[in-house]
Amino acid sequence: MQKDRFLSQLEELSTKFNDTKGNGVTRFSWSHTAALAQSWLEKEFSRMGISLIADGAGNLHAHYKGKTNLPRVIIGSHLDTVRNGAKYDGTFGLVAALETLRSFREEGFTPNRNIEFIAFAEEEGANFGTTCLGSKLITGIVPPEDLTKLTNNDGTNAWDLLEDHDLAPGKLASQQIDPHTVHAYLEAHVEQERRLFKNNYKLGVVKAISAMRSYKVIYHGESVFAATPLKERKDPVLSFIECHMEIQKVIASGAFPENTRFTVGQISCNPGTPIMVPSECIFTIDIRNLEITNLPAISEKIKAIITKVAEKNGIGVDIIPLSRSGGVKMSETIQKAYKDAAAELGFEHFEMNCGTAFDAASMGTIVPSGLLLIANQVDAETGEKYALADDLYNGALVYEKAIRQIASE
Repeated sequence: MQKDRFLSQLEELSTKFNDTKGNGVTRFSWSHTAALAQSWLEKEFSRMGISLIADGAGNLHAHYKGKTNLPRVIIGSHLDTVRNGAKYDGTFGLVAALETLRSFREEGFTPNRNIEFIAFAEEEGANFGTTCLGSKLITGIVPPEDLTKLTNNDGTNAWDLLEDHDLAPGKLASQQIDPHTVHAYLEAHVEQERRLFKNNYKLGVVKAISAMRSYKVIYHGESVFAATPLKERKDPVLSFIECHMEIQKVIASGAFPENTRFTVGQISCNPGTPIMVPSECIFTIDIRNLEITNLPAISEKIKAIITKVAEKNGIGVDIIPLSRSGGVKMSETIQKAYKDAAAELGFEHFEMNCGTAFDAASMGTIVPSGLLLIANQVDAETGEKYALADDLYNGALVYEKAIRQIASE
């Protein structure tokens, strides 16, 4: 693998296609910017004589021919970002996979198994609040017909949005992955937490990915003018504040299983007018725990608190499921391939569980999967995360070596 070319292409894909230059990276799935990034990938694969084809969800697929028709190896990551996201989120894994295949082609290496490259769409869930949607659709976790139930802030459902971008969601049922035709899925990604940094490691081999559930909650109050006396209001924002504080208090008390995580990531009010009490307070909640069996009970307890606050304050409430994933153990065979590759190249590694949702969690529900993480450094003054060029390149070398081993089996 050529270091300069890898780092140059990583920099180009990570920064060139960005709607918020100078303020992180924003590249939502199915946007004009994502289409430009797709064109970039298409050109790079065409230089190898390989076509890049989109499925009905906008996941991008390319195929590298092996010696046999044994079950294939899938590699890749995601192309989208959150708003103002980290520079190499998703793109590191894509460019590492691209450069791996390019290196194989240049050295004339033909693996025993076919290799499929996938650039997943909507891993971040920025459009509809459902993480890893692209991988969930082609693994069968989310049935294609459920796309009509997912709506964005403009009220557009996911099915219509896909069709508006010349995609064919109606073909997704026939495009789902048959587990019997896949030997393994390998993903590489920059770490989203800080465990590698805190433990002074550059590479992490993931043993398991935490389970997660997310919901949209709508508190329904009454919109009145700001002059209305406080005691006459049914303010949904107050219920949100009370609810949030109560949940944090219960978690801090130890009433939930160890390592339970609860996050409010998005809040909005209707109408969003400075001189009006809102009629609605809308927010999302994300609940995580390493053990998927813990999630139902945790979720029910949190939903009970949400409902109890609404009843106490005399307002209505809707709790709408958005996403569920994770609770998946990574393949021990692929973990060993990562660890062996790191050792052969002279790099130390850290074995860890992961609390972040990745496409490897979706893929891991149907095929043996493995996730390699590369450390982010953390600026002592600003807290900003950034990955070092040498760490990215060394991680890509480990990824390439592991892919070579698994695809040669």
